[in-house]
Amino acid sequence: MAEHDPVKTLLEKTEKAGVAMLATTDSGGRIVSRPMAIQEIEPDHTIWFITRVSTTKIGEVTGSQPVNVTVAEKGFWASITGTATVEGDVERKKRYWSKTTEAFFGESQPEDSDIVLLKVDPDTGEYWDSPGMPATVVEVIKGMVSDEPARPGESNTVEL
Repeated sequence: MAEHDPVKTLLEKTEKAGVAMLATTDSGGRIVSRPMAIQEIEPDHTIWFITRVSTTKIGEVTGSQPVNVTVAEKGFWASITGTATVEGDVERKKRYWSKTTEAFFGESQPEDSDIVLLKVDPDTGEYWDSPGMPATVVEVIKGMVSDEPARPGESNTVEL
């Protein structure tokens, strides 16, 4: 039987979600979150997004401030912390460019200097993975009628 890899579970399910909330901290110390399309999660755990350099989030990630990437999918929740940097790799931008990307960026092209990559280098992650509502309900009921706590899925914290 293959050994379960919590890091692989976290990263594969996060990438499969497709959209995450990216949380940064503004100059006043407030946490600001916005949805972002995940372009790729590399084998080294790097998470890539594409955005405009003219957005406020870019100013909020300069200087290696911490960021948080969260996803919530049916039965799966994840929170990944790390630092973000801005890159202008045109070849990578071209690789990520699609009809969907064009819908968000209009007339812009990957070569445009206003289009940039946001690279998140994660430090730690935590996830909760549930087998679905029926199994969760059964576990909660078992926890209510027995001395054993409910175990409605898997939860792990990992170093990335």
